[in-house]
Amino acid sequence: MKGGIFCVDEEENNQFASVFNKVQPVRGFEDVLTQIYNAIYSNQLKTGDRLPSEREMASMFEVSRTTIREAIRVLEAEQVVEVKRGVNGGISIVEPKPDQLGRSLETLLHFRGATFIELAEFRTDFEGKTAFLAAERATHLETHQIILIAKKFIELTTDINTPWEQLIDLDLAMHEAVAYASKNQIHIAIMLGIQSVLRKTALSLESGNDQKFREQQAIELMEIAQAIQNRDANTAKLKMAEHVEGNITSKMNQSLTDLK
Repeated sequence: MKGGIFCVDEEENNQFASVFNKVQPVRGFEDVLTQIYNAIYSNQLKTGDRLPSEREMASMFEVSRTTIREAIRVLEAEQVVEVKRGVNGGISIVEPKPDQLGRSLETLLHFRGATFIELAEFRTDFEGKTAFLAAERATHLETHQIILIAKKFIELTTDINTPWEQLIDLDLAMHEAVAYASKNQIHIAIMLGIQSVLRKTALSLESGNDQKFREQQAIELMEIAQAIQNRDANTAKLKMAEHVEGNITSKMNQSLTDLK
């Protein structure tokens, strides 16, 4: 097995003894989940590593194969593992996809009763700091990519028939590129996680059909891109915060209009 301490070789099964323990029968599959998650969080299991077979894990945890299957089904649903059938199949650790993170975060925000204003307050500081870090850490290639996105946005804005949804996707691509350029894994994960929520919010903006609003968006994105290109961290932070606040103001004005 490459890439980690875990393998399915009979001779190395004893390596699992220091990681996996016998579980409590009353909450068997939950204990299995907890131990596997702990192994991932402690880097004993990494992306691409293969777990032992159901039979081997049942023996290690001292539970039934049904309990193991239940735990694996949960892990598969959460996109933590990938299960492949057949001779060359097996259970492998995978990195959760952004859309899964987005759905989880969106559900959490819904049940916590988070408001648009609360999300907006968070975004202003968060994305401003992300742009600040990007200006300090972006590679030449990343900077070039950010500039190209801003230029593409400007190009599409000149055509009044460009669907608002297409501009939204470009705007989100810009925010994502800035997050990756920040080199901060927490900023990247959160940005990817809130993408679906931001997209839904942007789609609801009636101002998206206003040409002046679109042109202002294009100007703001280019200002952010140029600040990052010039390594001007403070300006990048300021311009990103202003860009986010502008969208917030537009959404709030629309909400007030709807109430009248």
